[in-house]
Amino acid sequence: MKNTFPVYIVSSRFVRFLIKIGSSSPLDPEERRKRISAVSTLLIMIIATFTFSFYHLSRGHYNIVALDGVGFLSALLCLLYIRRQEKAFVIYWLVGVIAVVFCSITTILGRTEISLFYWAFVLPAISFSVLGDKKGLAFCLFFFLLNIVLMTVPESLLSSKPYSSFVVVRSSIIYLILTFIIYYYESSQQMLIKYIQQEKDKYENASKHDALTGLSNRRDIMEKIEDEQERCLRKGRPFTLIMCDIDHFKRINDNFGHDSGDYVLKMIASLFKDQVRGIDCPSRWGGEEFLIMLVETDLDGGQMVAERIRKRIENTVFKYKYTKIPVTMTFGLSAYRGKEDNIEDCIKRADNALYEGKNQGRNRVIAV
Repeated sequence: MKNTFPVYIVSSRFVRFLIKIGSSSPLDPEERRKRISAVSTLLIMIIATFTFSFYHLSRGHYNIVALDGVGFLSALLCLLYIRRQEKAFVIYWLVGVIAVVFCSITTILGRTEISLFYWAFVLPAISFSVLGDKKGLAFCLFFFLLNIVLMTVPESLLSSKPYSSFVVVRSSIIYLILTFIIYYYESSQQMLIKYIQQEKDKYENASKHDALTGLSNRRDIMEKIEDEQERCLRKGRPFTLIMCDIDHFKRINDNFGHDSGDYVLKMIASLFKDQVRGIDCPSRWGGEEFLIMLVETDLDGGQMVAERIRKRIENTVFKYKYTKIPVTMTFGLSAYRGKEDNIEDCIKRADNALYEGKNQGRNRVIAV
């Protein structure tokens, strides 16, 4: 354990360093993973081409020096471009193409100097890490077929002797084994990432929604009201809050049972979803009390919506286990009044209006 922790810190810092080079803004997990791989590949290409260009220059291999220069500039331009993009599909494809071209060139050069051919085995790691499992596999298999052609094409076409059949067979078997090992690993990684993301989404959804009704809970509606407040102050568009309460809900529970009370709550939530727009937000505030935020709606518009919902609930037959349950609701409304107002006061006004409606006999809409 003493040796593992410092290695983890160094690894974590290196990953953050790669992310910092590859993007100037936050990225989602899948994009971040691909970005790290792409940046690593581009940095390796930049360092390798820059270093080997001096080696080949000293040997008088000017054609290879020129290829090193092209590779160096291409990788550098890709790295500069990728920093400005939230999604970099084009660069990922380009990295894959550059890797195929680079490995093809090393295969050709390996006909005269066999050690250069070993670079071809880096292609599966680059392709899968940057392009994912399916596209990476397509790139790898394409290069596999191309590689066999380049290794066996006659001397008259490439001015160098082809690889021996022994080398072709052995290298092909090793390349395919390496490809499918990395493919399996990459597929497993992507399945794990999808599973983690699904669990994360499930947890976030559960933390922001009421388990019984499926509506937003108090925490979620407050976050959305704060966002809408900022938008209202920025663009001057009003929003209205509706505080509403099921009349005599305790009597429903006492007379028909708590299961019937749960049934009523779920039915009310379903009616709310049908009666408001997708941009609005109905929520369960607590117990039998609900809070609805109507986006870009003034007090008069909110009053019309609340009255429509009130009538719909009054005219709906609530039947649980063949027993009809009388259900009505009382509504209190308040519109946000701009920079002189605050959210807590706006909610308080709607709550006071609700209790005024209760005092006046229930089953009504009161706006303040």
